[in-house]
Amino acid sequence: MSTSLLYHAFGVRGYRYVRTEYLEGEVAFTIEQPRESYRCSACGSQEVIRHGDVPRPFRTLPIGCKPVWIVLPIPRLGCKDCGIVRQAEVAFADPRRSYTKPLPATCSNWRGT
Repeated sequence: MSTSLLYHAFGVRGYRYVRTEYLEGEVAFTIEQPRESYRCSACGSQEVIRHGDVPRPFRTLPIGCKPVWIVLPIPRLGCKDCGIVRQAEVAFADPRRSYTKPLPATCSNWRGT
């Protein structure tokens, strides 16, 4: 699979596709952030050191009736310029949210019968 589905269906861009898993009626796409795109979330510097990562699932738009998750190992980055250690920003989700940006907009516009 290419990143085309992730971009066009879920608004995820700038990440690399790793794998797809089908678990108990749900679909999970695992992606990763390319190292060349690492930036300090405080000052924007590219001078960062990776301090591991934390896998985090984000709920996104379903495919038919199947729930879909996007799993991203979020890197912890130490900045050489400002000295702060923080998680990298996630472009497709708001901070402290467990779902992607398109999900609430689509759900609030949906009118079931």
